[in-house]
Amino acid sequence: MNFEKLNLIEPLVEALHKENIVVPTPIQQAAIPVLLEGKDILAFSQTGTGKTAAFLLPILQQLSLSDPLQGIKALVLAPTRELAAQIDKNLTSYGNLLNITHLTVYGGIPIEEQLEVLQNVPDILIATPGRLLDLLNRDALTLNQISHFVLDEADRMLDMGFQEDLDQLLTLLPERRQSMLFSATLPPQIRSLADKLLKNPVEIKTEISCQANEQVEQRVYHIERANKSLLMIDLLRKLDDKPAIIFTKTRNSADKLHLVLKEAGFDADRIHSDRSQKAREEILTSFRNKELQFLIATDIAARGIDIPHLEHVFNYELPQCAESYVHRIGRTGRAGKEGFAITLCEPEELAMLIEIRKLIRFNIPVVENHTYATVSLKKAMMLAEDILKGKAVEKKKYHGSKANGDYFRRQKREQRKQNGNKKH
Repeated sequence: MNFEKLNLIEPLVEALHKENIVVPTPIQQAAIPVLLEGKDILAFSQTGTGKTAAFLLPILQQLSLSDPLQGIKALVLAPTRELAAQIDKNLTSYGNLLNITHLTVYGGIPIEEQLEVLQNVPDILIATPGRLLDLLNRDALTLNQISHFVLDEADRMLDMGFQEDLDQLLTLLPERRQSMLFSATLPPQIRSLADKLLKNPVEIKTEISCQANEQVEQRVYHIERANKSLLMIDLLRKLDDKPAIIFTKTRNSADKLHLVLKEAGFDADRIHSDRSQKAREEILTSFRNKELQFLIATDIAARGIDIPHLEHVFNYELPQCAESYVHRIGRTGRAGKEGFAITLCEPEELAMLIEIRKLIRFNIPVVENHTYATVSLKKAMMLAEDILKGKAVEKKKYHGSKANGDYFRRQKREQRKQNGNKKH
């Protein structure tokens, strides 16, 4: 299979070849012919599978063959600035041989700059919901000529609290349009959103959306919280000059780890929602250009960032939901290249690790004999896993161990609370 067989026009095929993109991915093979027919789609595909090209290529082709009317004809909504910027980059590559203009708008930079450039109305607009609504409220643009609408990373959009913004935006779109919804997961809210947005959609599911990339070699270290930063430093020193992304759960953790790594002499910086957009873009550019070795990030960077040379991803802290693990490690092992995902799991995070293993249907191998492994910690983790799985455990086996103490006391308190709630 090649892109010519998908009935794409020559300028698009030539642009893809310049990017060394020759064989379409499964999501591209499934979605492009349907979209070229003008149908709506509901597509489930995990990050790194080529879904951006799956919707951009048909849009570019259809716009290039339509009447050159003035006005925004295609709208792509993305949940984060980073994803919007990545889509913009791809659009520049795919459409460089076509006379199609595009613009990307998002928060974090002065709105006056975007008001000025919007005077030259683009054919395609890429936007985050909040900034788009700000511009609409200022009458800086209209959506009444939209013929193609894409909602990318819809599940992430809802997770970030954009439900009300989406409901408002949907009322501003023309009834006659082609709509595309892409999501990595399928919670009930996505089905409800699809019912509002799509008309007789073709449903595309190329693979289990939360199956981890087989190109990524995964490992987990069981570690006590007090030793996490020490183990992290040891692991990073073994990378020599290789870059890595290190994920934390919170902004505070990212800032603290950044200080620890800087004091240890590492070339590291961090991005999260408290950093300015200018700072985030500069840091990402430095990381892409191999001027920065280690990037510390919250889950704001788990999707939509394509770093071709990245081999290593570290989970310094496990995410708040199991699906985010898949998106984190999806930053590596892209385009058929190998990658390595290393997770540091403390006792309190074991429940999430079990959820992740269930989701990806893979028992992530444990590194048993590392510098900070102890017999008591190993026993604690094994017993905690038994408890979380509902297995009967003798009390005498887990009382008295320092590694077990706080964790199991909290477990017992939670059980008492749940039993008390049931009684009442």
